[in-house]
Amino acid sequence: MLSKTGLIGALVRRSFGTSQMLRETIKNHEPNNLERRMLVWTGKYKSQSEIPNFVSQDVMERCRNKMRIRLANIMIALTAVGCAIMVYSGKQAAKKGESVTKMNLEWHKQFNDSQQSEGSAPAAK
Repeated sequence: MLSKTGLIGALVRRSFGTSQMLRETIKNHEPNNLERRMLVWTGKYKSQSEIPNFVSQDVMERCRNKMRIRLANIMIALTAVGCAIMVYSGKQAAKKGESVTKMNLEWHKQFNDSQQSEGSAPAAK
């Protein structure tokens, strides 16, 4: 019979070694056009013609994760660029003397004037 440590070692090897190997060898996912492009963009394959008809779920999951990370990094960079542009725009407006407070006061003045002129027009009839 197997000793306790031998049995545990066999179970560990079986659960970790073969299941990972089986996941990588079972190719049951048929990638669509977008997934094929993602496989090329992530560098798994050099061209779309090299991609087999079926790939493993593990390969597709890794590919999606890489693309998700790349997209998040691109969005972070675009957000930072957008913030820098808005800071620059705000500083330029401040140099010209424009401010949100002035714009708000002007809008309220125009609104109140239009309300007064509309209010006096029906009274004249």
